Amino acid sequence: MTTTTIELVPQRDLIGGAWSAPGEELGADLTDPNTGAPLQRQRQTAAADVDRAIANAADIHSAGTWRNTSTSQRSALLHRTADLLAEAAVDVARYDAINTGVVESVTTMFAQGLSDVMRSAAALLAADPGQHDAGGAGRPVHLRYLPWGPAAVIAPWNAPSFIVAKKTAFALAAGAPVVAKPSNWAPTSTALLAGTIHRALAEAGLPLAVFQLVHGGRDVGQQLAADPRIRALSFTGGRTAGVAVARAAATDCKALQLELGSNNPAIVRADADVDATADTLVGGFTKLNGQWCESPGSVIVVGIRHGALMDALLDRLRGIRLGHCLDPESQMGPQAHGVQHQHVADAVARLVAGGGVRHCVTELPDLQGFFHAPVVVDAAPAGLTADEIFGPVLTVHRAADDAEALALANSRSTGLAGYVFSADVDEAMALGAELNCGEVKVNGTSVLDLVPQSTQGFWGASGVGAHGDAELLQFFRGARIVGVDRPGLPI
Repeated sequence: MTTTTIELVPQRDLIGGAWSAPGEELGADLTDPNTGAPLQRQRQTAAADVDRAIANAADIHSAGTWRNTSTSQRSALLHRTADLLAEAAVDVARYDAINTGVVESVTTMFAQGLSDVMRSAAALLAADPGQHDAGGAGRPVHLRYLPWGPAAVIAPWNAPSFIVAKKTAFALAAGAPVVAKPSNWAPTSTALLAGTIHRALAEAGLPLAVFQLVHGGRDVGQQLAADPRIRALSFTGGRTAGVAVARAAATDCKALQLELGSNNPAIVRADADVDATADTLVGGFTKLNGQWCESPGSVIVVGIRHGALMDALLDRLRGIRLGHCLDPESQMGPQAHGVQHQHVADAVARLVAGGGVRHCVTELPDLQGFFHAPVVVDAAPAGLTADEIFGPVLTVHRAADDAEALALANSRSTGLAGYVFSADVDEAMALGAELNCGEVKVNGTSVLDLVPQSTQGFWGASGVGAHGDAELLQFFRGARIVGVDRPGLPI
């Protein structure tokens, strides 16, 4: 591809309706994942400024200037933001590709979907405004679903604009002012998203601090989690950070939604179509360069299909074009940054040192970036493969029958997603129903939900709560019932 000069927009806080540069440096660079070249220093919002953002959100909530707006006003804001996001989609996609290493053809699909996220939140709010009359004549009883209070959204680096957009959309629909923090590794596209919300608020004459944006690493996340004025917190990221957030948030019992990691098992039954299964598994574990929390991680092959599946997997991997994330001919890009690349390399080395056999057949590009070819590791001890790697690595295991495969699958550090491949859909459905995961897909590994009204619980150590549009709106709201007591009750 033609050499392209890559630049990032400056990192900017949005606090109280005013833009400013974050006041501190984190001591690390944002880099071009294709070359390793530094692009910007990572910046962090000063603690006093984070406190100011939280205070602004708390003031708005206390005054009722957002929570008491009509559902039509909130919906209008979300629809206007959707319009503005459609105009910004090209730039959002480009910055997401640069921050994550994911090829631009894929980040474009995510960026184009941001408007739909905003409109979905508006539609669900219209369908469920949270107002129910439960009493009878002469005895009013009002059941209301109201925002808990200011909400914090802490996003990961692998899908930065999408996570902030979705969680923010439903928090705003619920009537909660939002303080958002993108990952310090992927802050760029979130500034564009913030700009669209800011403009929509200004056009509508609404308080500009309804949405605020801060930056930084663990310290800022901990400050948001620990502050009692934040009443709902949605975190997406790794387990270690998620547990730290949960501990910080526990002292004031705020509402928590934690979507954490999972080593997602894939059971290949003895009757599975090997070629179709290989196509789908390779597409799954190389998607987003392997950097997604529902990627198939451990494949458990039932019966004698192991050799045929291994051959088919490697055959597909030979054809993958690994290259620059902005090259339209690239099918897979580099890992997001140097720390992530080293993490994946170290994980593979541990598996090989423990007895696993490494298979790597995808050609690396002639670039100096953080490229890690997809790897299949066969025959590694099960105890070494329990945890999520979060990279383009697939471990393969054998099982004598479905029962053994299920036991091995559920011994993984699972909770988010699982997969079953079989020619017998009924048997696959029955087997999938026994996997300890929130979403189990049969003969597929797509990113998208099974149905529009889908929900997915975070089982085991994969988190707290669920994601699904209805659940997300409800997460940011609490129930309050007010009414005239029933007369004549015996106690």
